[in-house]
Amino acid sequence: MGVISSSSPESASSDHTAAPAGARLISRDFALAILANFVNSFGQQMLTATLPLYVLALGSNQAGVGLVSGALFFTAMLLRPFTGYLADLWRRRPLMIIGTLFYSLSGVVYLLAGSLPGLVLGRVLNGFGLSSYTTASSAYVADLAPARRRAEAIGLFSIVTSIGSIVAPAFGFWVMTSFGFSWLFSGTASLALAACIASLFMRERHEHLAVGREPWSARTGIVALDALPMAGTALCFGMGFGPVGAFLAIFAQARGIANPGILFTVQALAVILSQLVAGRLADRRGRAFVMVPGTVILSLGLGMLLFAHGLTEFLVAAALYGFGQGSAQPASIALLFDRVRPEQRGLAMSTYYLGFDLGISLGSIGLGQVAQIFGLEAVWPIAAGCTLLGLFGLLAERNRAGIVRTTADR
Repeated sequence: MGVISSSSPESASSDHTAAPAGARLISRDFALAILANFVNSFGQQMLTATLPLYVLALGSNQAGVGLVSGALFFTAMLLRPFTGYLADLWRRRPLMIIGTLFYSLSGVVYLLAGSLPGLVLGRVLNGFGLSSYTTASSAYVADLAPARRRAEAIGLFSIVTSIGSIVAPAFGFWVMTSFGFSWLFSGTASLALAACIASLFMRERHEHLAVGREPWSARTGIVALDALPMAGTALCFGMGFGPVGAFLAIFAQARGIANPGILFTVQALAVILSQLVAGRLADRRGRAFVMVPGTVILSLGLGMLLFAHGLTEFLVAAALYGFGQGSAQPASIALLFDRVRPEQRGLAMSTYYLGFDLGISLGSIGLGQVAQIFGLEAVWPIAAGCTLLGLFGLLAERNRAGIVRTTADR
């Protein structure tokens, strides 16, 4: 585990959840975590290219699209401090189960909603599920992973999301056009329920999460201070992620791309290819070795959308964005876990996602207003510039030990 700024180096050796160096990564619980993440994220990715179109079909505009998209992450952002603390206090698995149940419930609300307020309510429930599941599941994987293979484990866990993204957006678009939105929303609810069932069979790995913990307070329970630099980086990443999810499908259709789902497929393939090697590189050569070029490529992919008019240009932009995302984000999460004690992993993960959710909210709602006034063309260079600012979070870590090698490596 990485050096903790508030503790002596010896305290880092008390990580009871990290397996010894050389321990195997794949286990029954890791496989179940990957399975739950796959089916859950597949259902959510089916909405990526379709829900914005449903908002427009209900008679709303691009600002409404931004509101619906941003409501999800704004809700998750508000709840992160509480779910992060609870993931450490209650352990990870209960929050994973609660999260998948709320994912499923949100699908039912989408199914029943026939207006913009109804969709916003569904997104609020979805945001509760997002806050609970992503915080707890990421901490759960960090508990399972050997310290030397932490970035690799996080990359593998993320890959299954990307594998679903290869076909889920295009599949969701096909379901929408062939059978209607009711089948689409029923499918997402069912997949989330399947993830809940898989989570029931996982075993908790951290045995003493609640020992010595202070009661929740504004001082101890909102953020993990050691996680703030990477939370700032996550905020910048979210500023790019938000408009991609909210507006890419609409923007591509306006420029003649009949099925925008293919762009998300290419993006996902690029994420997978980068994650196959980026995690190991981050473990062997250091987090910065992967994060710096990854962030630059991520920004280039967003900026190129401004100049994309045909399918080829859109595909290249999507590939660049995917390569950058698959490299930079897992490495940033691994660096985050290098910095914090095992009993703070849930809170640290919630702090990271707090920044990410805020960035997505700003990128969706704020840039939605920009798109309404200046057009979608104005969104992409702003998003690219904000993403590039994520490198400042890495600079904030430059004077702290472990940026190039984790404690386990030394």
